[in-house]
Amino acid sequence: MKKINFIIPTLSSGGAERVVSNLSLLLNDDFHCNIILLNYDTEIMYPYKGTIEYLDKENHRGNFFLKIKTIIMKIYRLKKSKQKDTSAVTISFLEYPNLINILSHGKEPMILSVRNHMSTKHGKNLKGIIWNYSIKHLYPKANKIVAVSKEIKKDLINNYQLDESKIKVIYNSYPIEKIQELSIVDVDSEYVDIFNHPVVITVGRLNAQKGHWHLIRSFSRVKKNIPDAKLVILGEGNMENYLKNLAIELNLKKDIHFLGFQKNPFKFISKSKIFVLSSFHEGFPNALAEAMACGIPVLSTDCLSGPREILAPDEFHKQEIVYGLNKDRYGVLLPVCDGKRYSSDYPLSKEELTMAESIITVLNDEEMRKYFSKQSLSRIKDFEIKNLISEWENILGEKF
Repeated sequence: MKKINFIIPTLSSGGAERVVSNLSLLLNDDFHCNIILLNYDTEIMYPYKGTIEYLDKENHRGNFFLKIKTIIMKIYRLKKSKQKDTSAVTISFLEYPNLINILSHGKEPMILSVRNHMSTKHGKNLKGIIWNYSIKHLYPKANKIVAVSKEIKKDLINNYQLDESKIKVIYNSYPIEKIQELSIVDVDSEYVDIFNHPVVITVGRLNAQKGHWHLIRSFSRVKKNIPDAKLVILGEGNMENYLKNLAIELNLKKDIHFLGFQKNPFKFISKSKIFVLSSFHEGFPNALAEAMACGIPVLSTDCLSGPREILAPDEFHKQEIVYGLNKDRYGVLLPVCDGKRYSSDYPLSKEELTMAESIITVLNDEEMRKYFSKQSLSRIKDFEIKNLISEWENILGEKF
């Protein structure tokens, strides 16, 4: 039996966390999964198979020097853990775990999973410069790099000069039957009334990356055209208060429902009319794909990377495309919003207006919703986990 060390901050909310959960449950019995969590004080919300190991024994979030000490201790503890079995493949997910993985590297095989479009995510401020430098100069130490989209692979090669032969694209995969089984569960009684209305839903961390404030502003236009519409937002994050205050300022407090993190988001998604992703950047958006598995129409910004590869794969290499409703696609692609946090009384931007009008059109056209529901179910079959798990087994089973 081959041991695999998965390094991830938590097993609570998050797309990368869900991928680790799925891999641990579905890899064949030739692999033993040891999940190494960087954060000790978080609840495990996703199921898993294998063992759990914690690196973080303390909580030093307030003091800069204690934070540095904590990072050093994590590197030391991970290095000691790796030395117990140097034949075990160690694969990390997300930038911070990737950094800890690299800095603790010894004789063991090392794989990094890159799950965001790095040159878009990391700007030109000091923090971005440090991350970009580390990617360019430290990532070559890995035996393999798994990118979750073709666009991410291209970004790593063109903008960080990483060795193309080391990079393999493995799309995120999904247990579609399980998602659909969970999607037919009734919503909790306290939420039933919400879903008696036409619901627009989104799922994701409440952080700057997801651009939720643009969706909220766009929804204010939707309400003027479809008065009984509701917006449901699933997720937690540091922008929650800002977003709730924006909803209040727009007089939408009773129409925008923040339901927090949900262990089973699929029962909410399936009762909604449409799903909208308003992100500025992604890797391969799990929430978008999972909404498609639930069989509802999806609308997404054409951010780097993932949405276009999922919704318009034939247009992947085009420099420019026409946004809006196009029945040759598997969903509706929208222009990426500008990221500015306008006041509640400021007119909608061009991109926000496009988002709002697209939502209104799809909500008002039942035949169109049915068509894009079928498109969702058709496309998501390409990402069935049973079809892609073998790609993971192949790379984890390689001799390095």
